[in-house]
Amino acid sequence: MKTIREYVEARILSPDDLKGALQLAMRLEFATIPPYLCAEWSVRSDPDRTAAVLRRIVVQEMYHFALAGNLLTAVGGTPSVAHADFLPVYPADELPGGIPQQLPVDLRPLVKDQIAVFMQIEYPDFPPVARMEAPPATIGAFYDAIIETFRTSDPEIDPDALAVDVPHASPIRTVADAIETIERIKSEGEGVPGSPASPTGGATSHAHYYLFKELYVQKRLIKVGDAWEYSGAPIRLPEVHPFEPSTAEPDLSLEFRRTLTELMVNLESCWTTPGAAPDVSAMFGLKATGQDLIRRGVRPDFTWADA
Repeated sequence: MKTIREYVEARILSPDDLKGALQLAMRLEFATIPPYLCAEWSVRSDPDRTAAVLRRIVVQEMYHFALAGNLLTAVGGTPSVAHADFLPVYPADELPGGIPQQLPVDLRPLVKDQIAVFMQIEYPDFPPVARMEAPPATIGAFYDAIIETFRTSDPEIDPDALAVDVPHASPIRTVADAIETIERIKSEGEGVPGSPASPTGGATSHAHYYLFKELYVQKRLIKVGDAWEYSGAPIRLPEVHPFEPSTAEPDLSLEFRRTLTELMVNLESCWTTPGAAPDVSAMFGLKATGQDLIRRGVRPDFTWADA
């Protein structure tokens, strides 16, 4: 499988390369979800509603994962998510596609050090990164390469391809729809070029990087004159439930792993089976089981459960 740097440097030219990049985009978007979920589920006492920030970001990441799958089916591909190798292994010193991470990405409570990891994941693809002599391959540069391919190669779009319904997302029926979809994913994650002069990924919310930085500096990002500054109301970080991986027998995460596995099988079927839809009850079941584990001091195990 190609790395993100290979896609960025060589560009995406062939139909097979485009499908491979979109499958990688699904892996990349999914890889952020378990760390963000564990941080959200760890919150115990939350005076300034930090868990709500995590919840909003997790929902958007789930939408981005679904949108990447919709893009893949729109160009004739088939998402492959219902297998053990799709699930990331934590801790990780790189994101899928070979994006190096100086701070290991792991499943930890919502503490300041973990927020620094989340800022690293969502780091913007513009200054100061753009001023580096040998800038690393970034998520933003990867999505820019995909956008360029849609613009230059004009791939055939199947307007009737199976897709997951995503709120406020137009069906992908044209190349313009595909580009709009990718730009939504990119802007909601790291923002838009020129940030922090324009840190808003959407009409009413800052992009993920800036939401995490608000929590890290513990100040709201507000506009002062023509500039954005972290000088707003103070933010108190929550009290959290500590948790650790379990080595107990039997496997305390077995129910969680089974629910996760069933959910991944269900999600893949949404792109392969007409009439299939995401199992919302399984999503709530995963949350309830994960929160219960964390309250008992046990880290949820995001791994495949064989039948």
